[in-house]
Amino acid sequence: MLVHSLLGERRLIRPLLRERTGVMQRPLARFIVPFAWHLTSTIGLIVAATLLALAWTPAHVGTVTIAATGLVFTVAGIVDAIGSRREHIGWPFLTAIGVLALVALLAR
Repeated sequence: MLVHSLLGERRLIRPLLRERTGVMQRPLARFIVPFAWHLTSTIGLIVAATLLALAWTPAHVGTVTIAATGLVFTVAGIVDAIGSRREHIGWPFLTAIGVLALVALLAR
């Protein structure tokens, strides 16, 4: 996932951000494109953490998955809200996923 994030940033995201035509003229698009790329990589880390927990500590796989999901999505929602100045429609949903996962973790 680190390779996906770093190489994608260099080979895809930076060239896209150099474009100043079409949708890439808009500040919101210029924020969302790299944000979504790196969020995808981070979600891949959640999957990796879940699989590792399943392999090493199957009894704790649910806790690891819920905790990782809660943390990543809460932070992503907050970063999205701040970075997009609350213009991106996704930030409340990302934040809600994270907060609900953390509430579920506390309820276990």
